[in-house]
Amino acid sequence: MAVAAVIILLLLLIILPLLYAGPLPPGFTETLLTTAFFSGVASVISLPFGLATALWGRSPGRAFISQVLYVPAVVPPTSVGVLLLSAVMSPSKICSAVGQNCDFISNALYAFFVNKPAGVLLAMFVMALPVSYVVFDGALREIRAEAYFKSLGFKGAGLLLMILLSLRKATISAFIFSFLRGFGELGVLLIFASYPPTLSIYIYNAWLIYGVGPAVTASLLAMGVGIVSAYVVRMWFSK
Repeated sequence: MAVAAVIILLLLLIILPLLYAGPLPPGFTETLLTTAFFSGVASVISLPFGLATALWGRSPGRAFISQVLYVPAVVPPTSVGVLLLSAVMSPSKICSAVGQNCDFISNALYAFFVNKPAGVLLAMFVMALPVSYVVFDGALREIRAEAYFKSLGFKGAGLLLMILLSLRKATISAFIFSFLRGFGELGVLLIFASYPPTLSIYIYNAWLIYGVGPAVTASLLAMGVGIVSAYVVRMWFSK
């Protein structure tokens, strides 16, 4: 069964698609670096938030509330994109309900986030949060780092920093998996922030503009990045 699964994936995702591979569309390297930058920054930002929520959610009565971080992971990404888009436009609705005009706030938020670098970063951060939370939540169930550092007098941001440093494997794993989550995101970005184009948007546009061949080549190269990253994670866990 294991061999059959490997063969099926090799045929469907590598060998047969190679028959259609065409010239790579322009801008691949630039888009790859742009995507890596935004996904990396969003993943780093998500680490303290994910850890803080994992710590907070361990207290009785808070576990259910902390599950809100799962929302971006359990609804279609396109839904998250629509919700983010409506969120930045909401001030005008809120103000109109009390007889005020706040269209300028909505317009400013729209201009700052929608199809802008800040929007790409926000979208990737929202999608990275569940990943960071899950990794740290699992790690904290096995390691009592929180109690140890609290006994030494650490609290607040200092406590978070010491736990991050002590849970090195969990921190690196949370970063890598969050990075990969943002790296491959399409649904949220397609609706909320499609510019500057990330790799998923680039591949989608390559398929629309140049056809299957160039999109296949770009997809295979993107797959290579994912395989290398997954291998790094596997080697890290095997140490």
